[in-house]
Amino acid sequence: MGEFKGRAQGFHGPITATVELDNGKIIKITSEHEPNAHIGNLGIQRMLTKIETKQNLDVDAVSGATFSTSAFLKAARKAVAVSEGKLGYDEALDLSVSLPSTNEENIDSVTSASITSHDEVNTSVAQAPIYLDDDDKYFDEVYDVVIAGSGGAGLSAAVEAARGGLKTLICEKAGIPGGTTNGSGGVIQAAGTKYQKNLTSYQDDTPKKHAQLWVTAGEGNVNEDLVWDLALGAPHNIEWLAEMGLNFDTVYGHAPIPYVAKDLHADRIHQYENGGDGGAGTLLILALLKEYEAKGGAIEYDCPVIGLIQAKDTHEVIGAVVQKEGQTLKVKANLGVVLATASVDHNPALAKELNPQQYFDISNSTLLSSPYDTGDGIMMGMSVGGAISGMGGCIDFCGRTGNATNNSIPTIPLIHVNGIGKRFVREDATYAYHYRAIFQETQKHDAPTFMIFGEQSILEPGSAWTAESLAADLESGLLIKADSIEALAELIKVPVNNLIETLEQWNKYAIKGEDPDFGREQGVKTINAPYYAMQNKATNLGSLGGMKINTDSQVLDNFGHAIKGLYAAGLNAGGWVTGYYPGSGTAIAGIIHQGRKAGKHLVKTKTL
Repeated sequence: MGEFKGRAQGFHGPITATVELDNGKIIKITSEHEPNAHIGNLGIQRMLTKIETKQNLDVDAVSGATFSTSAFLKAARKAVAVSEGKLGYDEALDLSVSLPSTNEENIDSVTSASITSHDEVNTSVAQAPIYLDDDDKYFDEVYDVVIAGSGGAGLSAAVEAARGGLKTLICEKAGIPGGTTNGSGGVIQAAGTKYQKNLTSYQDDTPKKHAQLWVTAGEGNVNEDLVWDLALGAPHNIEWLAEMGLNFDTVYGHAPIPYVAKDLHADRIHQYENGGDGGAGTLLILALLKEYEAKGGAIEYDCPVIGLIQAKDTHEVIGAVVQKEGQTLKVKANLGVVLATASVDHNPALAKELNPQQYFDISNSTLLSSPYDTGDGIMMGMSVGGAISGMGGCIDFCGRTGNATNNSIPTIPLIHVNGIGKRFVREDATYAYHYRAIFQETQKHDAPTFMIFGEQSILEPGSAWTAESLAADLESGLLIKADSIEALAELIKVPVNNLIETLEQWNKYAIKGEDPDFGREQGVKTINAPYYAMQNKATNLGSLGGMKINTDSQVLDNFGHAIKGLYAAGLNAGGWVTGYYPGSGTAIAGIIHQGRKAGKHLVKTKTL
């Protein structure tokens, strides 16, 4: 019996495995890794349980956290190799030393890089519905509620259902909970909360103003009932989460939306302790999961819902077909099924049909949403007659600069120009607003757009560059440098006269701090040689649009009638946000709210 250590490089830093062995069997195994590796930690914790159960390392990497769990397996194998005399103690802790690769160390086959939009593949696992008599004997398992997906929407629905005494099952496609919510900052918009009053100067903000902003941002294409219901419920959802232990300690605002009145803007983005950065959404997921499991809820991993089950006579949704441990099972849902599998993020065929901007992003952008978001819930909803709503637009932003992601980081002196060298958008407008314009200009001129700034720009507050990082980006080719406008125009392949006119127009008014073309307010200063240009490429956090729902999150058909037994929430639902994403914290606000509404309605149906 002995204790041995191994170390390997994880995504966020080194991972050390400590393995306690007895006669070749693993009695105990622990991990030391970067505490902020929230998503990886979820996978590693599941991996520890699997290893200790089998008492050996003959386990697969955990889907959804494959990079981290593969690295942990490498570290654990190095530790075992020390016990077998195949590696020295120092070698096992040396990151440059590795053992021969194994199948378990391969990354997921489902990745954003493995499929392009031009493949036009339908990547969904969804199948056509099946029809059964409403009798328990035809089913393998029976629950009150079945929920497809364990992101913020699915877990919020599950918590409310379980609290209401419903026997609830979550079926998660990946090997860890959380979905795309994990990769978010976990921030949530709400108006009129005690946190807003304590932490900002906005003492008289109201959900009414919040709703008016969202409705205006929807450009006439949102369901106003859904928007108002969300705005009015958002403050209560913040308190609901606080009761589960999330400590909200920061409130800030999003960047402006040009045509929305200033008095409708306010600091409404609520951030909990240790939240805000990518991956911090995992803390929200863990709080919800803890509450759900405390109420006796069940969750199955690597267990996708692949189809809906309808009653033969009424066509009511009475269950779901799931894949579990290599078997296809029919699971009855006495009260209903909740679809919470996000939108069409990684499905080229559905994106081409329903969301051209997402279709473009699949091939041309960095996709940060879960690779398991393949439109399964939308396919299943449509398969039983559900209508779709709010399709179009994405949560796109500049991953290199973070420009206009909130109102506390000002936009530096820069402009965006299109393929003919003309400026086309207010650059300090909230990120997804101006990235919609970037997409439209790219399509219009069949040419990329560019961000242009001067060397003095990087000295301004909010700059993403230092002298050192500027030099590194030049060396990598991310940035282009030119000493004249003429040379810059040639390098980025735009008409030189247009670019000269564009920069002269900008500088003419920037001297006076004015922008008569687009009304910009931040970073209105001259841009002078030497010039720098960066091609605009989006970082994508997901697509907008999904099933048409009412304010109880019931899925509606094309005639506006609720499909009995079927619900959708979050980005699996549509109509509450569309066109472009109106600011950070909107998605999590909707995810939590609609999940809760679905769960509450399911509890209510049991009492009717």
